[in-house]
Amino acid sequence: MKEILVAIFILLGSLFMLVAATGLLRFRDTLSRLHATTKAPSFAMLLFVVGVSIYFASIVVILKAVLLILFIYLTTPLAAHSISKASRKY
Repeated sequence: MKEILVAIFILLGSLFMLVAATGLLRFRDTLSRLHATTKAPSFAMLLFVVGVSIYFASIVVILKAVLLILFIYLTTPLAAHSISKASRKY
C-alpha cells in the first residue's frame, strides 16, 4: 500500500513538471514563463518530497524534507522576482 501511495505522489509530481515544461515552451513573454516555471515546479517538488518521505519514513528524512520544502517555497519567489526585474531592464 505504501508503494502505491509513493507512486501516486511521484507520478503527480512528474505531471506537474510536465505542465511546467510545456508552459515554458508555449508562453512567449518572460513573465508568463516565470509563472509557469515557479508555480508548478514548486508544487511538483512538494509532491516528490512527500513521496520520498513516505517511502523512507524516517524522522531524519522527514525533517530534511520539511527544510527542503521551506527552502524551495522561500527562495523561488525571490529568484522569480530577480529574474523579472532583470528582464525589465533590457
